[in-house]
Amino acid sequence: MWVPAEKALLVGECVTPSSRKRDRIDKPARCAEAGIEYFMRVEVSYARQHAEVVLLRLDEAGYRVHAKALAGSRFETEVPFPLAFDPAELLED
Repeated sequence: MWVPAEKALLVGECVTPSSRKRDRIDKPARCAEAGIEYFMRVEVSYARQHAEVVLLRLDEAGYRVHAKALAGSRFETEVPFPLAFDPAELLED
């Protein structure tokens, strides 16, 4: 389902090795241009046992890190809704 940008509060992106630049640079830039207040980026590498979650929040200069955590630490935020977990959970089978 397509959702118009003006109705989106948060966009989430799962970064893949084949589209890393597009996922980390191009897509957040387009979402910022559209005025989407939050952008969440998730990167998981099972081979490296690495998981990272970053929540970006839009301000007048663009997206800034609002919350960030790596596997083994706790990701926590109250906005745009309460969320708390260890990104290591994303590595579980």
